[in-house]
Amino acid sequence: MGRMRQMLFSLVLLVPIASMASAQPSDPHQDQLPDLQLTPPPGLGQVPPKGPPDGAVTPPQPQAQAPRPSRPPPKPPETDEQLLAKLAKAADQRAARPIERELKARWAHTGSPSADLLLKRVDQALEAHDFDTAREIAQKLTTIAPNFAEAWHRRATLATQKDDYEDAISSLRRTLALQPKNFVALAELGSMLEEYNDKPHALDAYRQAKAIDPHIEGIDDRIKELTKAVEGQGI
Repeated sequence: MGRMRQMLFSLVLLVPIASMASAQPSDPHQDQLPDLQLTPPPGLGQVPPKGPPDGAVTPPQPQAQAPRPSRPPPKPPETDEQLLAKLAKAADQRAARPIERELKARWAHTGSPSADLLLKRVDQALEAHDFDTAREIAQKLTTIAPNFAEAWHRRATLATQKDDYEDAISSLRRTLALQPKNFVALAELGSMLEEYNDKPHALDAYRQAKAIDPHIEGIDDRIKELTKAVEGQGI
């Protein structure tokens, strides 16, 4: 919006006009006229306000801008159920992978800073291939946060690494009791049950995992093979 500048002008003080001496010879009996200060007529001595020169076009003043329309409020984040619904309908692996990562990241947070920190330390030990330390922390985590599904999932992974399949299966079942939609845990349970030659339950676990995430790598082959073994026909 253009700014209107208001000019303030001060009155110019008039210099007194010098007294005029009489042209006649001095007359001792004639009083001298006093010096006079003439009062200027109105407007004399005042600086006129500046304006555009004659013939100049006054530029248009900027108009007040209309207020911008308010932006719509941001959309709330998608719920786990909404993400799972999108995952089940994903067209291919490329579309599925970002949704998988988002769900895994959410499941890795319990809202407890201490539990989240311990899980982070488990993952750091896993990355460093310090499996003994990772398993020790994971076991401690399931003790202090028994309702944290991902803590049991990590414990199952580390138990498998140590060939402790009894603890691994038990931990996976605890994981799924707390988070039934954990497609990774379901696929891992299917693989473990298959190792134990429990093919019917392995097939059931694989099918549940595929229903949640159709793009788990290798799951179609496992379902096809087990279907032949269990049901005597292909899918």
